[in-house]
Amino acid sequence: MRMKLLKQSWTAFKTGAPAIKTGVKTAFFAVFAIFSGVFTAPLCAQNWNSKTEARPFWYVLEEGKRNFGKGEYGAALLDFEDARNARLAMYTRMEQDMIDVLSISEVRRYKDDLTLVENYIKERGQFRAGEALNELYYRVGKENLKNSVNNVLQTLKTLKAYPEADYWIGETYRMEGELAISEKQYRKALQNRNLMESPALVLEIEYKLALILKEMGRFQEMEECYDEIFKKDALWRESERFVRGAMTRTLKTDGVNAFLVMYRYKNSQTEHAHREAGFYYINSGRHEKALDHLMFAFLIQNSTIIEEVIRKQFDYTFTNLNDLQTALERKKELKNYMQTVEYYRTLYSLALALYATGEEKPAREIWAFTAGAAEAGEWAGRSLGQLKKPHVEKPAESR
Repeated sequence: MRMKLLKQSWTAFKTGAPAIKTGVKTAFFAVFAIFSGVFTAPLCAQNWNSKTEARPFWYVLEEGKRNFGKGEYGAALLDFEDARNARLAMYTRMEQDMIDVLSISEVRRYKDDLTLVENYIKERGQFRAGEALNELYYRVGKENLKNSVNNVLQTLKTLKAYPEADYWIGETYRMEGELAISEKQYRKALQNRNLMESPALVLEIEYKLALILKEMGRFQEMEECYDEIFKKDALWRESERFVRGAMTRTLKTDGVNAFLVMYRYKNSQTEHAHREAGFYYINSGRHEKALDHLMFAFLIQNSTIIEEVIRKQFDYTFTNLNDLQTALERKKELKNYMQTVEYYRTLYSLALALYATGEEKPAREIWAFTAGAAEAGEWAGRSLGQLKKPHVEKPAESR
């Protein structure tokens, strides 16, 4: 059976057919396991948990995640480091296998022509180099190598990095309170973000990095992290400055209800960054910048809420925040969302930014709404205080 699979895999490489179709991860494992018996220690498909047998790097990473989820951080850290080392060893070996073939005098004459080198590998039965090419074609696509042997070697070198493992190592150190080591690992992972399979993980790491920088009091670097996240916000681009200006004018001139009637923008990726940046700029006394970011956070929050209300009540039309509050009655999941995004704190802070920049009327409109919201808690009381005696709060560092 093993020799049958070996022949199938080699035939697939020689004919350009897809690798064995057993799923994203198992496809790679099947090819790797087949060839491993020829030139390295056996990779046993029936017993991946054996301590004496090699396991694919992605499997070791998943083992680490399971240990991490159980709170077994020591075991998880060892798994994540093993996963990183396994990937490094695999691609280092493949790189050397290609170099060995390229060092043959006949092959050197082909120079940078990948097609000629590939034909040589197929015709001469160079299994190990063939496995390396199969792996590259699976990972990055043959067309992306642009028929270049140099690109093959460079890509194999690049693939030695394992940003997912670096991230999880950072997570483990963060849970143990080692923020400096955690930061180093997050940054290392982000340096190789192009290798990550999930764009969502890139965003998660950026948020985690901003969080620990905040905890360490390195606020300028925290701002830089948020700026990276804002690049994912299409409406935050320089080309959209006119649109943002129109939105701000509407909010200042016509008030918050007219603003929400006219505009919708749902970008859950950046809401948290806008909100946290807004709070930070409020606390540091930079109210113009706070207004920009809190306006976006507020708009994204309400667009999400209104869209969900409409989904459950198709004839609903937003008119004002008070009616929206009525529509939210008995919608527990939306109220949970409002707590998660600190809805009333965002409202209060947005009003504060408006007032501090000379826009008292829309600020009072927001404070009046927040003061009357039963679930606003602390922010209701503070809003009531602002209605009685509006004032610009002192920056946190000068209190």
